[in-house]
Amino acid sequence: MGRSNGLRFMIAAFLVSGLVTGCGSSKKEGAGQGQPATATKVGSESCTNTCHSTTKDITGNVIAQTWANTTHTTVQGVQCEDCHGGGSLHWGVGPMPFPIPQAEQCSQAKCHASFLSGFNQTAHANTHAQGTPFGPDKFFFQGDPGSGQADLRLRNGKDVQEVTPDGKPVNKSQHIVECSVCHNPNQRFVAYSTNLFRPSQRVFPSDTGNNQSEESTNFRDRYINPAVSCAGCHDAHQPQQMVKIPQRSTPVGYPIYRRYSTHELGAFRGAVVPEGTAPNSTLTPTVSATKKEINPELICAACHTVSKYKFSNLSTHQNNVYPQWSNSAHAEHNDPAWAEFSASPTSYINPNTGLNYTPADTGHQTIYPFDMALKASGATATATQNAAVPSGTRFNDNFPCFKCHNGIGSTAWQQNIQGTPAAPVIFGDVTATCITCHDPHQNGTFANGAQTTNNVNVPVAMTNYSTAAVKIFGNVFLDNQPVPQNNANATICIFCHQGRESGFTLYRTKLAPGKPVAGLPFLNPHYLGTAAMLWGANGYEYAGKSYSFNTAHQAANCTTCHMANPTPDNLAGGHTWERNVATCNVASCHGGFGPIPAVAGTVTPDLSTYRATFDTNNYSGDANGATQGIADAIRSLQQRLIGLLAAQATPIFYNDLKYPYFFADSASTNSFTAWTPATYKAAFNLSFVVKGLPSGATSQANVPNGSAAAHDYKYCIQLLQDSITDLSGAPIPGAFRPADVRPATVYGPGQ
Repeated sequence: MGRSNGLRFMIAAFLVSGLVTGCGSSKKEGAGQGQPATATKVGSESCTNTCHSTTKDITGNVIAQTWANTTHTTVQGVQCEDCHGGGSLHWGVGPMPFPIPQAEQCSQAKCHASFLSGFNQTAHANTHAQGTPFGPDKFFFQGDPGSGQADLRLRNGKDVQEVTPDGKPVNKSQHIVECSVCHNPNQRFVAYSTNLFRPSQRVFPSDTGNNQSEESTNFRDRYINPAVSCAGCHDAHQPQQMVKIPQRSTPVGYPIYRRYSTHELGAFRGAVVPEGTAPNSTLTPTVSATKKEINPELICAACHTVSKYKFSNLSTHQNNVYPQWSNSAHAEHNDPAWAEFSASPTSYINPNTGLNYTPADTGHQTIYPFDMALKASGATATATQNAAVPSGTRFNDNFPCFKCHNGIGSTAWQQNIQGTPAAPVIFGDVTATCITCHDPHQNGTFANGAQTTNNVNVPVAMTNYSTAAVKIFGNVFLDNQPVPQNNANATICIFCHQGRESGFTLYRTKLAPGKPVAGLPFLNPHYLGTAAMLWGANGYEYAGKSYSFNTAHQAANCTTCHMANPTPDNLAGGHTWERNVATCNVASCHGGFGPIPAVAGTVTPDLSTYRATFDTNNYSGDANGATQGIADAIRSLQQRLIGLLAAQATPIFYNDLKYPYFFADSASTNSFTAWTPATYKAAFNLSFVVKGLPSGATSQANVPNGSAAAHDYKYCIQLLQDSITDLSGAPIPGAFRPADVRPATVYGPGQ
């Protein structure tokens, strides 16, 4: 179990009783909760064969049935009392040491102790004791139950008295019930009339302190201290089930998460197998016309979606993360980055054409289950590994692509466990989901000891590149420049948004002395290498030149520009990652230089025309170069370079919408391979800059390049100008080269 069985979505085998009835009492807590040391074990059969053979737990499952089939029981041999404590004093009416086990019980030395220290540093854990700062009020704001009116809530800067739709005040007990859904999801609070029926009010501290002596402080803190404990996310009585897949000689586990219900989402369970797949079936790799999507993000969505309070029917207070994410490219199953890697690409609609993907788009089609522990690709794949399609003509070779093109496969690469027994099995299509960027069990830690917030991941190695010619591993970009170690929560973005090649890898694999460049296919830097642009990395840098970077945007980093100021319609800012114009147009940034034009009816900056009023440099050499938008200046340089390539003695034609992008004819039918060092360098830089934008219906070479302009216009302009100068033998007349900061990255002799 643990990290060896599923990485970020691994199932820590966490049990929670959730017993809703007992043999002799309706109170599962019994009397004398402060006496756990005197209890001894009586055996699981006493629990499951007598009192609780039909009792349902908090998720709605029959405890005896689910517990008997869980890997806790069948693999680890965990018994009821291993989690709940000895039952000799219970028998339906007496005390149970741990009626609602919390993280401490799951993290016993023999079980999941390795999780506790990291988990206790997260906001979910709320390990603070009663009455201390960040105690119950931080997670509940309602410390005690009772018939008194619930404490006022601060809404839009004003204290609001919450009332039911028929005008009755919401009382303390009622508000504990509705808040506990997220703030203490391991508990099941039930209110009848004005009092809490379950759990007993005796276990709450009172305003006067009269009840404090009835229960031990240790028990009370463990029992009611609000926190998102282990069983708040995991289906505690069956955290996973085992299933046989052809890739493995022994069964593997797939996770099962808690059921939740919110007004917007309804009820669901976050199991990570394709919908409609029987949990206990043999999962065989097949190519099907149906979608095989999995949605582990739904377990997070239950609490990270604005819903309605049960009694007041007012909107809940949290950030609306799930709807924002749902409107993002990270979540869009139809986008080529996800659909072309799905089990059935032709079942999805290509947003660029409005039509279903065609059979020509199935080159990256995935066959599930896909085992990230079995590093196999091409002709080496066999039926015992990641198998071939039935015809045997194509193999399931997405292993390296899943670094970015599968939200669960990415977690294996981030932890550098791909190709090892610790890597997860992927049971269906998944986009960049919550656990791709967040580890619910711990905050990320940098090499210098600094930690991220909000459980954001820090990859073990930002780059893991290995060929016969070059190996790059560690917290460096693909050109061996170090990745900033203090970039807080934006570092995870670099992992996928630096592309997959650099000027350094181009030099080492194609252009180093003694390497024949002619006859080689194009080395593609890939799409959306915008994080590399931002940090002035991965372009082909020319010896003797110096390069710059946009220090202001580096200081802002990805999260400031892409995640600030979420809009009420959930279409920009926040977890949409769409820029909100309000983020840019502030006095400390671009607001001091005149407003950023916005497309009518949207909040997205019109980066195509923007230019700071103080900047009068002519970067393109065009007649209007001193006033044209920066994105237009970059487009002009792109077009000039495209023209130079086409004017070579052996013409090179560019089409960024058709792989491999450089062709020997204008019809884009024959790949260009007659490279010279100069043309290869220039082509690489052209593709690096153009592909900072995802391709649309027309070539991005003919569209203002707002992405390159925003992420680092100085670096991109320098790369394009230097490529033009190298090809033509002279700088562009009248074009200003941005001021430089550092010498070119050294690749080797002949650079």
